Amino acid sequence: MTPSIRGVCFDLFNTLVNVGQVPATVGGYTADILGVDRARWRAACFGAHHEIRRPSDAAENLRRMARALDPAIPETRIREAVAHRQRRFDHALQHVSQAVLSVLTELRRRGLRLALVSNASTAEVRAWDGSPLAPLFDAVVFSCECGFAKPEPGIYRQALSALALPAGACLFVGDGGSDEHRGAHAVGLHPLWLTEHVAPEARSALATALAPWIRGRIDHLSDLPIWLATYAG
Repeated sequence: MTPSIRGVCFDLFNTLVNVGQVPATVGGYTADILGVDRARWRAACFGAHHEIRRPSDAAENLRRMARALDPAIPETRIREAVAHRQRRFDHALQHVSQAVLSVLTELRRRGLRLALVSNASTAEVRAWDGSPLAPLFDAVVFSCECGFAKPEPGIYRQALSALALPAGACLFVGDGGSDEHRGAHAVGLHPLWLTEHVAPEARSALATALAPWIRGRIDHLSDLPIWLATYAG
């Protein structure tokens, strides 16, 4: 049995919102505009050239990432990619599914305190203050503002301090990116794996990798209130 849970820390991208599902009419996919392989671009987003531990300029950040993949990418293409990428991230934060909002509202109704713990560059969360998610959280910790990034313990500890709760009284819910469940486990949180936005072909390998760190798995965010009622004391 999981001890009595009084708080939940959530990942943001691919957990509460999915930028990959933003319509192409809003903005084109960054890799396609830059003319690079999508898998290589995704790896770059989690790589050392993506500044997520301090405030950054969107164009400078994307230029550094793009030129690390291909130094010959022209500036005009980089500027175009910056504009499209910004529209996609803004849209994802401004158009949150009602199902997600309903789950968070229900958790608050039950008296749980909620924190957001997200690895993100400045531009990626530019639209946060206007997001319908923002009023539902008691604490928000972005890596670009706090100086730590998952799985570093500092980012989780800042969230716990803001919630005024011990780690053992909190879940961590995320899709498994950035080794976040291992980091959550290391500071004493109860990690829960959400597979809703994980590609089906990637789930088996990720399940094996996450097995030492997670306390459970849910396939849809809407399953979280049921999981809490069933497994949390």
